[in-house]
Amino acid sequence: MTDISSAADEVQTPVGVWTGRIHHDDQPVPPFTISFEPDGTATLRTPLSVGTGAWSAGNAGRFSYEVTEIFTPAADRPGRVQTHVEAHFEGTRYRGTGTAKVFTPDGVLVRTTSAEFTGDRLTDGQAAQHDLVSLGAPIRGRMLYPGDDGFEEASSGWLLTVEHRPATVVIPADADDVAAAVRLAAQTERPVAMQSTGHGKSVSADGAVLIATGELRELSVDPHAGTARIGSGLRWGEVVTAAAEHGLAPLCGSSEQVGVMGYLSGGGLPLTSRTYGFAVDYVRSLDIVTADGRLRTVSPAQEPDLFWAVRGGKGNFGVVVAAEIELMPLRTIYGGKLWYPFEDPRQGVHLLGSYLAWAKEQPEEMSSTVTLLRFPDVPQLPDEFRGRSFVQFRVVYTGDEDQGARLVEPLRALGPEKDTCGALPYTEITEIYDDPKFPVMAHLRSALLHELDDDAVHELIAVIDPSAPGSPPFPSLEIRHLGGALNRPPGRSHPVSTQGAAFHLWMRTQAPAELADAARKASDEVLERLLPWDTGTMLPGFLFDHDSAPERVRQAYTEADYRRLVELKTDYDPNNLFRITHNIPPLSDGARPRS
Repeated sequence: MTDISSAADEVQTPVGVWTGRIHHDDQPVPPFTISFEPDGTATLRTPLSVGTGAWSAGNAGRFSYEVTEIFTPAADRPGRVQTHVEAHFEGTRYRGTGTAKVFTPDGVLVRTTSAEFTGDRLTDGQAAQHDLVSLGAPIRGRMLYPGDDGFEEASSGWLLTVEHRPATVVIPADADDVAAAVRLAAQTERPVAMQSTGHGKSVSADGAVLIATGELRELSVDPHAGTARIGSGLRWGEVVTAAAEHGLAPLCGSSEQVGVMGYLSGGGLPLTSRTYGFAVDYVRSLDIVTADGRLRTVSPAQEPDLFWAVRGGKGNFGVVVAAEIELMPLRTIYGGKLWYPFEDPRQGVHLLGSYLAWAKEQPEEMSSTVTLLRFPDVPQLPDEFRGRSFVQFRVVYTGDEDQGARLVEPLRALGPEKDTCGALPYTEITEIYDDPKFPVMAHLRSALLHELDDDAVHELIAVIDPSAPGSPPFPSLEIRHLGGALNRPPGRSHPVSTQGAAFHLWMRTQAPAELADAARKASDEVLERLLPWDTGTMLPGFLFDHDSAPERVRQAYTEADYRRLVELKTDYDPNNLFRITHNIPPLSDGARPRS
């Protein structure tokens, strides 16, 4: 290889990143990106292949390169292409001629094509978006770059409020691909972001290596052990269906569309939380790729500190590629919704106060929420909701059907307009909550609350006072009853807890971009009203908008747990590679070495 340092003029060397084209009459060929390194290596990528090779300098502004490309699965054809090009410089462009030889996987030459090649040198700013030209070796999955087909779709997700603009998206086919992507990010000093469905987006992944795990779809149920092994590309609805075939159930949340790993990494607040506690209590082991690019299996017996941190650390410690969880012997539950219209604040006060008194008397088998709704008068809504206000109770009871009906009777006595309560197969449990099934532009806020007294009831009802002028956007305001199993120490320790709170407040304000400021203001006003009952703590699975700021993240953990998380972050991710999340920064940005 030629030592480039001897070249008189840097312009007359190809070192840098180029975007190029192949010109021949055979068939159209998409543009490619090629990087020429000072050590004489070359790395190429196209939408369907990745390649490595070498280049050498000639005389009078000439150089040559040879690259062997291997098709990725996206090409839907096996084989390789060997390309040799003789080129010369024309200002910031090179032009050359060469041949491309196509081989079968076993090395049989299929055809040889002659072609012209041109390339345009990218500026430093442009090159920054193209410096991730390959993983150093082909991956089984796909790598997408800005402008590639599928890049925007892979970068997006369910929550449209947060926009990702990554440098590249890696769609891994297996755990080895994930490890390669993490090593690449570390080598190029880029952060790693990860997502399955995009429900949990809170921080923009600008300039990051985004690992989209949607194709990691391992799923097996062991009915004898009562467990399931789950790949990180799965959604809860898929796991619920598979487990139900054996009379078993995972502890899912309110939406079947949510990705399993994002939910578990935040602790997971199931619809049956008062009966069973947090979903993460029932995680047996996790396969995770850490910042050093290693795939580790963590459990109470293997790296127990990391196992503790990942179950609640919300993506700060690596990319979880699979989990083994325990399943519950639940075929059916008793549950549903009760809708109560109200036209003046006195009705709302009576309904909410009655619910709070009822909730205090419930056994652990009864989990419930009360939701305050005021619908705008817009033609997009059905007539039964348009311009109306409601108090809605949702109940999930894990015991006997007859007993569930008896427990709900005091709520029925309040005269609901609609009552859907009854025995349900567990596969229909998420229908009780009717979460949006398609991507939304929504602003999300939360808080943990003390017991709510009469003053709190009046403040809450004032928020949706139907007699007051309505001005969208208005948050859907949900209050979930906590306690029960949530207050007991878990069998497998983790950093998630309610920190003694009695209720969880969850607000979702759906609003287009032009109403974003108004949506945030509406949620802020609700939190201001409820300050006297706010515990000052939060749950790590519910940190969105400015709740993902470092000072707010600290409120999601006890002081002792947060200190331990920081220490483990410093051990396992000292350079804060995994910061595109509710970040827990390491000590001194990695000043303390891995012990």
